[in-house]
Amino acid sequence: MLRLNLLQQDQFSILFINVWKRWDTDWYLKIAAFGYDRTDGTASYLPLYPWLSARLGALTGNYLLSALLISNFSALAVFILFYEVVRVEGLTSIQAGFAVLSLAVFPSAFFLFAAYTDSLFLALALGTWLAARQKHWLVAGLLGGLATLARLQGVLLMVILGLLWLREVADFHLFEPITWRKSLTTLGIPSWIATLLPGVAFACWNLYLNAAGLGNVPEMLAAHWGIRTVPPWMGIWLFLGRLFSTSRVFIDYIDLGSLAFILILLIYGLRYLDPILSLYAWLNLALFFMRGTPPHLLDSFSRYMLAVFPAFLIMAKIPSRTARVTLWMISFLLQIFY
Repeated sequence: MLRLNLLQQDQFSILFINVWKRWDTDWYLKIAAFGYDRTDGTASYLPLYPWLSARLGALTGNYLLSALLISNFSALAVFILFYEVVRVEGLTSIQAGFAVLSLAVFPSAFFLFAAYTDSLFLALALGTWLAARQKHWLVAGLLGGLATLARLQGVLLMVILGLLWLREVADFHLFEPITWRKSLTTLGIPSWIATLLPGVAFACWNLYLNAAGLGNVPEMLAAHWGIRTVPPWMGIWLFLGRLFSTSRVFIDYIDLGSLAFILILLIYGLRYLDPILSLYAWLNLALFFMRGTPPHLLDSFSRYMLAVFPAFLIMAKIPSRTARVTLWMISFLLQIFY
């Protein structure tokens, strides 16, 4: 594990910057400074965030400061873009503010400002959805490709973009067979190719890993982190086994509570969300459960929930002001004790 040799030791850095060197931040800094290494499991981390940290770090001379700057500017973009997404989905400006606040006080929201990929990925995912809803397919595809190079679940955006294109351009409706044949005739419109870019980015990254002799992501997760990739239904079964057979620490209860809360919101959202947006959220949950053997009960699930942004859109629709304020207060208190 990386130690303090990459950290600046001036008084400002010691007091305000180095304190953010926590958990996976070490690995992002290592990749930024030295690149990938087959022997240490770094190949399981996607390249965009450490690459940006390395480029900015070359200018600032401080890798951790650079990573934090990227995260904080990305977090600002997240709040702005999420507000716009909520407005595009038909909510009022007041409700959009409620949605942004719900995201900001979520127990794990401080990770948006830490040297992690969460804010960069979420900003790119929100930008992808917003561009697609405005029918800027090339921009959406490019942003989706970058999201995939930030976090693995970005590849899910290929499915979402494809479905949005079929609905918006081809007028395709799954439960209306009469639209199926008609939609095939629209494939002559080349904009559909842009929807494949998240998948292309994922394929290119895997080709690079193999060409460089770095292996692949599932292999690295299993060999270095003890995490076996399994189908989602098996991951759920393994989770239930751990739930009733392993001891728990305080953070496990926050993860459990966050998961239960998000599930309730998404079930409620089946009625009120755009079906494709709802599908994106459920696909994210399915992907999270593919980490079948994490070292802890849920292993950072509350952080992963930040990517499920449709759930926070649902929170804005809660009609009771008392209920909303109560949920915000509980979320913020949990964030303090995280």
